[in-house]
Amino acid sequence: MKNTTNTLSLKAAGTFALTVALTAALTSAIITALPVSAADKPKQLTSSIVSPKDAHITHYEGGDFHTYFYGDTSLTKGAITGVAVIKPNNEIHPAHQHPDEEYLMILEGSGTWTLNGKSQPALTGDILFAAPNDLHGIYNNGDVPLKFVVVRYQAK
Repeated sequence: MKNTTNTLSLKAAGTFALTVALTAALTSAIITALPVSAADKPKQLTSSIVSPKDAHITHYEGGDFHTYFYGDTSLTKGAITGVAVIKPNNEIHPAHQHPDEEYLMILEGSGTWTLNGKSQPALTGDILFAAPNDLHGIYNNGDVPLKFVVVRYQAK
C-alpha cells in the first residue's frame, strides 16, 4: 500500500517552496523596476520615463507623496522628484529646512506657502524655490486636495 500522507506532504512542500521562490523572484523584479522610496539608499539614476502608475506612493496622515525618481545623477546626490497630494486642511509635514535646493509647483488646489517665516497665498501655477537651509512649507487650507510637483536635489 502506498503512503499517500508522505506523498501529499512532499507535494505540498514542493509547491510551497516553488511559490516562495516565484514570489521572491517577482517581488525582486517589481522592486527593481519601481523608483525607490525616499527612505531607501539613493541609486544612480539613468535616463528613463516613469508613469504615475509606477511611482512609489508613501502615505502620510495629511496626504500622499508619489516618488518618481530618487537617487544620484552625474551632477547631484539624493535627487528626488515626485508629486504630493495634500488633503484639505492638512500638510504632509510642517515647514522645514534641509541642505538641498527645492522647487515646488502647484498643479491643482490652493493653500498657504511658508518661506523663511513669511506666509502668503499658494495658488495653482505658483512655483516656490527654496535655497539650501531656507525654511519652507505648504499647507492646504482649501476644501479640495492640493497637488504639487517636487524637485529636490543637492550638488555633489
